[in-house]
Amino acid sequence: MPTAVIKAFDGLNPSSDPVILDQSAAQTASNVKLLSGALEPLNGTTVLKALTKVQPKTIYRYGSSSVETEHWLEFLNRTDVMRSPIANNQYGMLYWSDGVQPKYAPSELILSGSSYPGASYNLGIPAPAGSPVVTGPAPSAAAKSVTLTAVYTYVSAYGEEGPPSAPAGVATIDPEADITISSMAVAPSGPYNIVTKRIYLSSTVGSNAEFQFWKEVPVATVSQTGDYDQSLLGELLPSTDWLAPPAGLRGLKMMANGISVGFVENTAYASEPNLPHAWPHQYPADFPIVGVGTFGQSAAFLTNSFPYILSGVDPAAMSFEKLSLPQACVSADSIVETGNAVYYASPDGLVAISTGVIDIVTKGMLTPEQWRSYNPSSIKAIAYENRYIALYERLDGTRGVMIFDFSGAGASFTTSTINAGSPITAMQYDSRADTLYLAQGTNIVRYDRGSALTYTWRSKVFRFGHPLNLGFGQVIASTYPVTMRVYADGLLRVTKTVTDNNLFRLPSGFRATDWELELVGSSRITQAMLTTSTAEAKGT
Repeated sequence: MPTAVIKAFDGLNPSSDPVILDQSAAQTASNVKLLSGALEPLNGTTVLKALTKVQPKTIYRYGSSSVETEHWLEFLNRTDVMRSPIANNQYGMLYWSDGVQPKYAPSELILSGSSYPGASYNLGIPAPAGSPVVTGPAPSAAAKSVTLTAVYTYVSAYGEEGPPSAPAGVATIDPEADITISSMAVAPSGPYNIVTKRIYLSSTVGSNAEFQFWKEVPVATVSQTGDYDQSLLGELLPSTDWLAPPAGLRGLKMMANGISVGFVENTAYASEPNLPHAWPHQYPADFPIVGVGTFGQSAAFLTNSFPYILSGVDPAAMSFEKLSLPQACVSADSIVETGNAVYYASPDGLVAISTGVIDIVTKGMLTPEQWRSYNPSSIKAIAYENRYIALYERLDGTRGVMIFDFSGAGASFTTSTINAGSPITAMQYDSRADTLYLAQGTNIVRYDRGSALTYTWRSKVFRFGHPLNLGFGQVIASTYPVTMRVYADGLLRVTKTVTDNNLFRLPSGFRATDWELELVGSSRITQAMLTTSTAEAKGT
């Protein structure tokens, strides 16, 4: 007998006609949670603390304290923040890039000043200008002579070593006499925190020269004299090919193998493992790079055309592969990492890249035209509890939130109004508190930690073979009241405040072929129904 009954509640599938949707699918699903098949409300936000800056584009909770309100970093520009690759780094080091100058700082600088980060150093150590000069007594006999050249490097207070100077001109000296390394430059200008120099010597010259450690001296030292004893020379120069990260670096991320990655224009860069100051490796792409996300021992570099995958454990021998699906990234802020995949917004839908696979994961629920109506170039997204949470702003200025849940067998799509009022400008998930934080208005707020929001959930169109009157309704909820709206052939026929789980009578005097019900409230609902008689209701 004719009955429209819903015993499980699901999300949106706008690509399907409302008549042929699954029984549990929705035409509207706003401010809802669909975790168990029941209809439950998404909660609002609660204020954590006031912001110190106006509409920051990036927020980051820093430190090991369990007090949520302590040590929040705020950046006015879109900024990629990366922790130290060394676990429990003694300096509390943090690294970040905003497309201008990559920076880093220990905790004492980060937490200086009235807002954080208080101060920072430029990331990377430059090569010394010019070349040193090697001098020493001329050899007394040809058998005792040695040809000698030298280079030196700058070293920071944290032991970070930069690339070497140009080599000194070759000198022929007496190996049993003192030598002098002179004409060394003092520290370069700029906030690099350089404190010493390391001098390396080589008795071979040219491309085959192998420089070994001789002495470490204060950075202000411009000339150093001492014994030359080849048997006492130390380790080989490690930083021959190292470079500071380029100015303008964006997308700073760390792969699972300790390699830092980023990009400038159409070139991907990679650091030495666990050395974020040393970036000798470059990988050119055919197209401008928009952003980067990491998963496992791979990094996805997303361009305005084909994406690329950088993978491997040795940055000097990594593969840089162009994938086969030309899906451009239209918003760097849309890039989200989940550990085993990278998601981002393309013109055609939400794209997922994992090991060997690239796919448009929204292709079964949103057509490209429907997806583009959300203005995907405006998307700012984050991963939270197996959900891709995407803020958007349409071209007419209206704002909203799309939520894609990938925790089940299929993806569920819902929306929210939490971004409709004060704009959300930044988001960060913190695993210590298992909480998603938002910069909204003048505050940092906690997502889904407030009182229940009012949801709206509208069913599919139940189409019957002939016009009829569904004269009874029922809503089974945990608490009441709940509002039910009933549509017949597209017209709103009744708005009912439901106060208990009993059947209630709907207006008569009309018949319709197409029926829909809409639920508005904040109670947990497990079943809703429209039926022609009480006898039919008992059989459901």
